[in-house]
Amino acid sequence: MKKSIVTFVLAFIAFVAQAEKYTQKGDSLIVQFGNNTRLIIQAKDKEGIQSLRQYDLNKIVRDMGAALDSSSKETYIYINEQNGRKYLKDTVLVISRKDGEVKITINEPSPKSSDSKDEDVKSSENNKDDGTVTRSVTRRYKSPRNGFDVLVGLNTYAKNTPLSYQESDYDLLPWGSRFVSLTWVRGAAISRGKDASLGLDLGIDVSWYNMMFDGNNTVQKDTRAISFPVANTSGEVHKSKLTSAYLNLSLMPTLAIHHGPISYLSVGMYGGYRLDSYTKVQEERKGRSERTHSNFHLNDFRYGIGAELGIRHFPDLFMQYDLGELYQTNKGPAVRMISFGIRL
Repeated sequence: MKKSIVTFVLAFIAFVAQAEKYTQKGDSLIVQFGNNTRLIIQAKDKEGIQSLRQYDLNKIVRDMGAALDSSSKETYIYINEQNGRKYLKDTVLVISRKDGEVKITINEPSPKSSDSKDEDVKSSENNKDDGTVTRSVTRRYKSPRNGFDVLVGLNTYAKNTPLSYQESDYDLLPWGSRFVSLTWVRGAAISRGKDASLGLDLGIDVSWYNMMFDGNNTVQKDTRAISFPVANTSGEVHKSKLTSAYLNLSLMPTLAIHHGPISYLSVGMYGGYRLDSYTKVQEERKGRSERTHSNFHLNDFRYGIGAELGIRHFPDLFMQYDLGELYQTNKGPAVRMISFGIRL
């Protein structure tokens, strides 16, 4: 059988080189091997037969030989636009990096179309006079922080100047004061290298300060300032907290590291606007709770410095440090918030 396959290859190559010479009827070709073996090729026109020149016949015959070895019946190899790509001759793949993007160029001997389902890939084709096609595939830079994530952690006072207040009245419970943020990030490339890439990330998020007081105190507001009296309840106070929600924007340059235990480092600025704030006092565990909504002389705007550290095989770490004070000047203690935790 191997001898027959070799004979087939030699005859078929000779046919492709001189297709017009052997064409009997304009749309078919008959090649006779001895007295008992005949190869018949049919096409709608001469161009269909001549198009066989673009295929690697060695690959086709190798696949045919494998099919014959595994079957004693008639064997077919069906070649169409999709599976026929692997048989094309002189396919060249060129990969280049420039301006934070990876560009893949495919030179093929005939035009083919390929649709990509990856939203981060753009492709284009240019037809040349010699019949070849150059397909360019551009892979956009993708920040390691891209997409929707949840940040959870703790918040506490980074700066605490009591002014006319007692610190014990508004101290925070270390493990009860939580920070939560629902964030969406999109990155743009600045530069891309073999070992690291630099991008600029734009983020939008909604975050909550949940400031749980260490004692039974709560927050009350009058026209001039706030105070921290003991909560007026009939039973024992289980928890008392001040919650403030913000809508934030962030702009953070991000260095993506391609090798090693650190996957990325991101440092930048953020700013936000207060959406709502309220106090909550709950009596006993799973008991009755009371909420009071007010601005409590909180500053409407927050802004500061943020940082994130990506560690492979471990949740990413974040930190946010407010440069502005939590309360309006002289209407509450001079405190600044710091939040830290992990990105889920």
